Amino acid sequence: MAQVAIREYDAKKMYFESIWKNYSGIQIQEISDLEKLNENTKYVIKPDMLFWKRGKRWLLWIGLSKSECISWFKKHKNKLENIDWVNGTLDIFLVEELIESSVEYYLAFSQSRTWDILHFSLNWWVDIEENWKSVISLTIPVTETLNDSHLWKLWNIDTDLKNLIVSLWEYYRSYGFVSLEFNPISRNTWGDLILLDAVAKVDDTEHFLQKEHWKGMQLPNNFGFKENTSERYIRELDTQTWASLKLKILNPDARIWTLFAGGGWSLVMTDSLWTLGFANEIWNYGECSGNPSREFTKEYTKVLLSELLANQKKGKYLIIAWAIANFTHIDKTFAGIIDALKEHIDEIQKQEIVVLVRRWWINEKKWLQILEDACKELKIPAIITGSDAYMTTILNEIKL
Repeated sequence: MAQVAIREYDAKKMYFESIWKNYSGIQIQEISDLEKLNENTKYVIKPDMLFWKRGKRWLLWIGLSKSECISWFKKHKNKLENIDWVNGTLDIFLVEELIESSVEYYLAFSQSRTWDILHFSLNWWVDIEENWKSVISLTIPVTETLNDSHLWKLWNIDTDLKNLIVSLWEYYRSYGFVSLEFNPISRNTWGDLILLDAVAKVDDTEHFLQKEHWKGMQLPNNFGFKENTSERYIRELDTQTWASLKLKILNPDARIWTLFAGGGWSLVMTDSLWTLGFANEIWNYGECSGNPSREFTKEYTKVLLSELLANQKKGKYLIIAWAIANFTHIDKTFAGIIDALKEHIDEIQKQEIVVLVRRWWINEKKWLQILEDACKELKIPAIITGSDAYMTTILNEIKL
């Protein structure tokens, strides 16, 4: 599982759809999108690119007319910004009508293994973390729904606010969120409750279950990260399966390529490569885990091999490594890997690729032998180990 931030626009739009209402915010990517604005309305405009504290960064403008929004957009569109030491360009914005507030609240939901947690404050601050003493936190077991027996601790809230909290809670629980924050919820001069700034993260393994809820929503990359075609394809492939398929390219010119499973295992191997002095030779970080089928494993491996072979350096290494397979069938994954190797065998031989394998499972000997036999048949140099070797033993075979 990975916790992935989503855009404020998507978090709000999905909520209003869940209660059968229209969201009035407008996502702005091109100048033509601003034609949807009204001439006689004042607006708030801000980047919607997975970084926060936009007001403190002077990237939040309030009370703009339509023409002023157009000027602001032209000035900031594709502008290079450094956000927390990451360089990137601004290209997606959110425009909402300006709300005159009379009072504001803080509300957030988060989770642990056995509890969901509701955080609420009658006092709103931009720096809520520095004023956390004002926050009331309620823990609700994952087996229970939010009701009055939980909310009695939130003193001095009226029926409208209570109903909104329950509605947002049900949305949080039903739409695959791991955290959802509104800082603030505003009450306008007519007494209506309005959702202002929102920050949200979802569990990306829910994509398969949330197809209807998430339709039209993309899981965007962090600010400053630019996908290439292979990374984008793997991300799209990940949404089509229960398994977890991830790929981030770290150094296109590197000579060590990895096909790992499991987040913890991937970190151990990547950290060990770093410790051994190969930090600048690691091509990618990723995983192929959660019992992917033969077909999905083949597709994932084909993408890695295509990128590997596009890098014309000789003497590269492909590391295929997992720890204990709790429920992944290595007969399927190894078969998929062998299928992909066969499709690229001529170039693999020309570039003198070395395959290093470490895998542990109840049928490891049978399938490790099948993989070893396949590599011999394909004339691919390979060192293949199972539970008889430490997890990182194969890394000592790298000679660069």
